[in-house]
Amino acid sequence: MWKTVLKREVQQNIYSMRFLISLAIVLSVFIAGSLSFVRNHELALEKDRIAMTVFLDKMKADAASNATILAITKRDYPLRPRDNGFISDAKEKYLPNEITFSAWNVFSFGNRSGSANPFLTKHDELNWSLVISLIVSFVTLLFTFDAVSGEKESKTLALALSNSVSRGTLLTAKFVSAVSSVLFLTVPGILLSLLIILVIGRTSFSPALAAEAAGFLAAAILLAASFAAFGLLASTLVRNANVGLLVALSFWLLFAVVIPNSSAFVAKRLFPIRSAQVVQAKVDAALDDLFKSAPRGSWMLQRQNPFLPYHELRANAQRKLMQAEKEIRDNYYRDMFRQFERTRLVVALSPISDFEYFTEAVVGGGYLRFRKIWENFHVYQGQFLAFFQTLDARDPASPHWYNPYENVSTTRKPVAFEEVPIFQEKPLSFADRLSSIIRYLLVNAILVVIIFYLTYVLFIRYDVR
Repeated sequence: MWKTVLKREVQQNIYSMRFLISLAIVLSVFIAGSLSFVRNHELALEKDRIAMTVFLDKMKADAASNATILAITKRDYPLRPRDNGFISDAKEKYLPNEITFSAWNVFSFGNRSGSANPFLTKHDELNWSLVISLIVSFVTLLFTFDAVSGEKESKTLALALSNSVSRGTLLTAKFVSAVSSVLFLTVPGILLSLLIILVIGRTSFSPALAAEAAGFLAAAILLAASFAAFGLLASTLVRNANVGLLVALSFWLLFAVVIPNSSAFVAKRLFPIRSAQVVQAKVDAALDDLFKSAPRGSWMLQRQNPFLPYHELRANAQRKLMQAEKEIRDNYYRDMFRQFERTRLVVALSPISDFEYFTEAVVGGGYLRFRKIWENFHVYQGQFLAFFQTLDARDPASPHWYNPYENVSTTRKPVAFEEVPIFQEKPLSFADRLSSIIRYLLVNAILVVIIFYLTYVLFIRYDVR
């Protein structure tokens, strides 16, 4: 009986005009998004190649000059565009994509748009994530908003329940059929998109790509289940299909538009942090105090003789300046990270937000990727500094007074560029990706269970006459 009921519900969905129209829309957007990605990704890779060439050429020139200049020069390391961005861009256009560092410190992060016209940089990519989060979530509601109230109006609900089928079985069949219908929409789009990417793009098929596509499909199923539950709830709350559509649209606006876009408000109201201006004022005050309290002679400079005693005072003072600023700014960055992560937990009440976090983990991008790079860069910076200090220790012409900003009191010998450590981004492990989404997975699963249970309670008491 269960299979018969489920087959009936699925057939009602996929043989409907709404399914055919939805399929045409979804396939069109998948095709357009894939073609757009191929073109944009080629341009992004070319810009990245140029930026990385400039970065490496400058390091080579500094290494050929002397090791101290190599160590003290601030550099902007560009983050490479991901090859799996057609699955999800993970909002990376709004996140930091370059890191400023030297051998002495990881100073800051920034965002370089690379666009000739900055007014054109604010847009959403037509990737798989956008198709599912907006179009398919809406379509799922179209499959369910009249699943109960619509059948009541057409008198088919009472007929179905006159057979030996329980209300729980019928409701579950409607739920599963809606999710299955979304799969029938999504899978052809994913396969067609992959075909376009593999044939005309630079992406090659790999087990990792297959795993990412499978992970994305699992995230899409969970999102469809969430909105199927909302749609069934809307249909059970009312007695008229038209009213059910309005209720379903209200759910969609709240959970797909309002909550995901309220993160800035939530962050400012619930988790406020100091502004950049306040932090800069604190940095200026700390540096001013150090300037005033430094021993006499700390700020004298005479480059011809690096062994003059006041160079040691100057090096010590410069290190204290750097450490004071580093401590203040690192605390500020940690506050920013905590604010962002706590805000995510609040807006995780939206299945759309959860879906974005899931796909971010699936592709190993977005904030998750940036935090991993940020942490790894601090490890690399320590290795870079150790490399420089080893070079300096070998030079008898150096007084070995470490000054993080000036080419004065450490080795001035050149170094072979092949020996210089260069940062290499490491892909996120499966454990890193999974651990980042466990809490959101639980929130989303609990939400689906609560909404479906509430729908079940209402449906048990629903008057089908």
